[in-house]
Amino acid sequence: MTRSIFSYIRNNFQYYALIVVAFFIPFTKEYLPYAMALWVLTGILSIRKIYKDRFQHTILLLFPFLFYLLHVFGLIYTTNVNNGLFDLEVKLSIFLVPLISLFISHRSKIKIVTVLKVFVLANLLVSILCLILAFQNSIQLIDSGKLLFEPSVWKVTRDLSFLQLIFGRHSWFSYSFLSFVHHPSYFSAYILFVIYILIDLIRAKNEKWSKWYYALIIYFSVFLVLLGSRAAYMTYLLVLIIFFIKQIVKYKKIRILLVGFVSVFFLLLVVFSNNKIRRNIQQTITITNTKSLNEDSDIRLWLWKFSFEIFEDNFWFGVGTGDIDDALHQKYIENSIKVAEEHNYNAHNQYFDTAIKLGVFGLIVLLLWIIYTLYITAKRKQFLFFYFMLIFAVNFMFEVMLNSIAGVGFFAFFYSLLYAKYNIKEKRA
Repeated sequence: MTRSIFSYIRNNFQYYALIVVAFFIPFTKEYLPYAMALWVLTGILSIRKIYKDRFQHTILLLFPFLFYLLHVFGLIYTTNVNNGLFDLEVKLSIFLVPLISLFISHRSKIKIVTVLKVFVLANLLVSILCLILAFQNSIQLIDSGKLLFEPSVWKVTRDLSFLQLIFGRHSWFSYSFLSFVHHPSYFSAYILFVIYILIDLIRAKNEKWSKWYYALIIYFSVFLVLLGSRAAYMTYLLVLIIFFIKQIVKYKKIRILLVGFVSVFFLLLVVFSNNKIRRNIQQTITITNTKSLNEDSDIRLWLWKFSFEIFEDNFWFGVGTGDIDDALHQKYIENSIKVAEEHNYNAHNQYFDTAIKLGVFGLIVLLLWIIYTLYITAKRKQFLFFYFMLIFAVNFMFEVMLNSIAGVGFFAFFYSLLYAKYNIKEKRA
């Protein structure tokens, strides 16, 4: 009896733990570390003999291991050891990716689609809660005792149209006002992945649920527009272009070309209706021509400029794992960028963050990791894994996603599951 109970727990505990983590990721930042600890525990409890012939492309597991070890090495020559240790703590789940991937149970592997569906459901519930809260914040009681719907956050923007409020991030239904759990960039990454999960489910040709999957794709696409993440817009547009190119090459039909052209044109219209995006593009062109910034330039461009300067000065090995904040802060003081100094902004770019900490060697490892994974997954037609990495490849240009539990937990968890889904063969008889 005891043996059968232990066997049941051993065979099913990991699967149910994965369900819990998938549900927790969009719902919380504060308690996510505890869910991730459960994720690690399942890997430990599932340790067993490894058959080498079961695993394909094990280099995909060596990259996260090497990336973490470089951060450990960077601790040797860092000055701010406490900051470096905290960075290692946050990134610990990356180091543990091979543990989970190699020792994922058979039941967990065959039930990964269910785990993905739970993640879809969790994001649906969180997004609905966001909309309910936004609607609640938009309802005002005026002097006459009547209720007024006013989506504008500030009085000075109440004359703007709803779309202007959304794209200007002045509405309760936009950006950080809408996304109350996570930063919009992280929540947008979750939503993008959800859309690709739904597309993958449609590709599986489950006719029973296909119409609901299409409806959810439309819903999440609209919600993505409300979140207003520029990285999400770029990724969505890039994937749309890739999708229609593949369809045109495969079917060679003019109708698909026309639909693709109209779809891309419409999305470009939506993107360039965003004044901030349009201004950033203009400033980027100006920088390319004049190599200079001014006081009206977007703060992110200043951060990238300073990051590149620090990287140039510490090209080979970087400043160390823990000294990036001090190095950036010194730049803010030297250039009198008060807002960056007061808020202690990070590099807002994962590539720069890695280059500053670990130098050119760390940057090369990160780039090789992304490029090789995209290459392998595209070559083997691992649809979901490819677009998962594409989300991060684009978001890394705008956010330091591996420096927070919301980003690194999401990345490590699904990276390990997708590797197991596509690159681990069934048990030998």
